[in-house]
Amino acid sequence: MSRLIASTIVMITLLLTTGATAGEYGACCLPDDSCIDLPVDVPFDGQVICETALQGIWLGDGTSCKTNSCQSGACCFMDIECEDFWSQQDCESAGGVFLGELSMCENEGSYCRDDLGACCVEYEICYDLISQDECSSMGGEFFGIDSTCNEDAPWCIILFGACCFGEYCLELVEEDECELSGGTFWYGPCDEFTDVPECVASPRGACCVNDINCETDVTELECDQMNGLYYGDDSTECHPTCAVNVYGACCLDDGCSYMPDFLCLVSEGTFLPGEYCSPDPCQTCDGDLNGDGNINVNDLLALLAAFGQNDAGDCDGDGDTDVNDVLFLINAWGDCP
Repeated sequence: MSRLIASTIVMITLLLTTGATAGEYGACCLPDDSCIDLPVDVPFDGQVICETALQGIWLGDGTSCKTNSCQSGACCFMDIECEDFWSQQDCESAGGVFLGELSMCENEGSYCRDDLGACCVEYEICYDLISQDECSSMGGEFFGIDSTCNEDAPWCIILFGACCFGEYCLELVEEDECELSGGTFWYGPCDEFTDVPECVASPRGACCVNDINCETDVTELECDQMNGLYYGDDSTECHPTCAVNVYGACCLDDGCSYMPDFLCLVSEGTFLPGEYCSPDPCQTCDGDLNGDGNINVNDLLALLAAFGQNDAGDCDGDGDTDVNDVLFLINAWGDCP
């Protein structure tokens, strides 16, 4: 891992020679307590590089290693106010409570507030640790100091569970959606609908649809709705006369799509049996490692993860991932042609 971080720092040093101006930097505290200034967003997202590639802590846009210490943190005053970037000595000398090195008011600052509680917004989303003023600005209803969503506003949390429609049962359905659709809702899986015989999970088996596709995990009702031939409860395969489609990635003019072979053939695509579209096997842009049509920080992170390990970050086609691939990716930075 230290080799990966070292490689990343070398690459960043190359990138720092272009792109960012003095006012566009932020400080990043590394695991060894050292500090490095990174560009905020030119030519890459400094916070992402700091937290993901370097495993550091981002001190914020506009901060600097010259003015911010990696031993500083959040300081709480009188349990009502929090300020960032205080040393422990200065915080305690000022009568505050130091919340730890590299702590931030945004993360640990709720310790400083004794007026926080639960807030329900639009009768469906509940937030904990919100002040009354902040709740009001969000158009929500405040439930009082020290209140919580689970204890004081359970009705405000969107609940998902099983929904019974008589002959079949669906899982992970929102309570209101289930009842508006005429179903019976239960806070649990379909298997727990034991007191409603119609809602007990139906047996599943194999089903041949249109003589060309075999579905191996459907109920008899679902098979009938697809005009298929059901092979019985707990069956796992179709009769050999039911041709099973081969699925894979289909490379089309507008990108990659996962589909059966015959549909790809009809669409005049290039079929890759057994392949998926993530990562995109159809990519034609060297350096676009995740196939999103751009060469950016996400590809850089993928390259760093494979650096010196395998060819997953190979951009120049030589079968490995090394500094030449880093230079190739930097040179190709931007949208794919």
